[in-house]
Amino acid sequence: MGEDASLDQFVGGAGDEGDTSANDESDGETASAAKERPNEAADAKPTAEDDPTPATTTYAWTGEGAQCAACGEVVERRWEQDGVLVCTDCKEWDRS
Repeated sequence: MGEDASLDQFVGGAGDEGDTSANDESDGETASAAKERPNEAADAKPTAEDDPTPATTTYAWTGEGAQCAACGEVVERRWEQDGVLVCTDCKEWDRS
C-alpha cells in the first residue's frame, strides 16, 4: 500500500479483527514504556536565547487624559516616541 492509509484501517466494525498495526508505536516501544521514560525536553534548563523579547508599548489611552511629554497638553491618546508618550501633534510620523 502507498503512503495514504484507508479509513478502513482505523475503523473496525463489530467482530472485525482488522489490522491493528496502525496503532503500534513505530519504534516498537510500548505505550507504558514511553510513559516511564523521562521527558528530556521538560528537564532542559532554559537559556537566554529561549527568552522571548518583551512587548513594548507604542500607544496609550487615558480616559481622563494625561500630559504630553513634549508640549504638556492634556490628551486622551499618546504615542511612544524616544521612550516617552507624546500627543498626535508632537509625534514624528514615519511616512516612508
